[in-house]
Amino acid sequence: MFSVDNILDPIKIGRLLNQRLAEVKPIISDIVVKQVELIKSNFHQDYYNLVAAYTLSCLEDGQKKEMVIYCSAHSSESRQQTMNNLRLLWLKKVPDNQFQANRPLFYEPGCRALFYVGLPGRNLYQCFEIGQEEKINDYLQLTAKWLSRLHRLTLGMKDWPGGQQQLIGQVVPGRLRALKRIEQNCPQYHNRFIRLYDLLEKREASHWPKQEGLAMIHGDLHPENIVINDQGAAIIDWADASLGDPARDLGSFIQQLIFMGQRHIPDQAYWQQAQTLFLETYQQESGVKLTADWLSRLETYYYFTAFRTAIYFVTKSGPEPERADGLLDEVENNLN
Repeated sequence: MFSVDNILDPIKIGRLLNQRLAEVKPIISDIVVKQVELIKSNFHQDYYNLVAAYTLSCLEDGQKKEMVIYCSAHSSESRQQTMNNLRLLWLKKVPDNQFQANRPLFYEPGCRALFYVGLPGRNLYQCFEIGQEEKINDYLQLTAKWLSRLHRLTLGMKDWPGGQQQLIGQVVPGRLRALKRIEQNCPQYHNRFIRLYDLLEKREASHWPKQEGLAMIHGDLHPENIVINDQGAAIIDWADASLGDPARDLGSFIQQLIFMGQRHIPDQAYWQQAQTLFLETYQQESGVKLTADWLSRLETYYYFTAFRTAIYFVTKSGPEPERADGLLDEVENNLN
């Protein structure tokens, strides 16, 4: 069985790709892996979380071609579910030439990895780093249009495998797991997080849409998951996709936009204008009017995203609770 120990070995990866791609994409053959690049790596004891890129040559319908195939492997999170999410996305015909997403190839159970076709480009956060203010507005409009297309084409869907809906308490790492870890790492914060979980879950329950108002949502939309290239925009990393409230994608994105953007462009007024542009473009493209109900839902998920970031700071290896304080204050001051 193919194991995670083989994942950086070009010869063994080449054998795996030749074998598995013959099953799902038989027009591709004679694969030779030329380069292996480790993009993300986190190993300790029995835990791993990695992303690797394989530059390869092959024959496609008898013609020589070069391409990049990616692998995302995780010891505990299901990349099989990510593959199912991507398959559903393509089944619904959401991606097109301008609005792109990774094409899933196959899941390898031996190393719990998803293999998929890579996409060229630079992520939106990298555009902040190099100060591309004059282009960021264009990229935000592209992102809003992509999101509008996703929600519009899947609104009211009922055929999600297992009818999966994801509520706040289920979002990774999940309420029970997060609180257990917080109690271990930073017990002085435990009751504070319980109170805020209760508050956010109560708000969500009060405005959860009916079936016809649910859509496929990305679930973790932030600037590093938006890739810009010559064709348009791509949304990547569909591990948290589910049947849910479209307002969650909007609230998540605009919160992370200003939270991540100010690290490199420290101008709050600029980012508030960027948030407004994004929401206005979404409304124009989708035909949705952000009524009082929509804005209340969006507000819940905006502050839930800040709360989720605070969870990360107190549950990660080497917790930094001081970085969570400002985020928790923001949630409490605006929702209590």
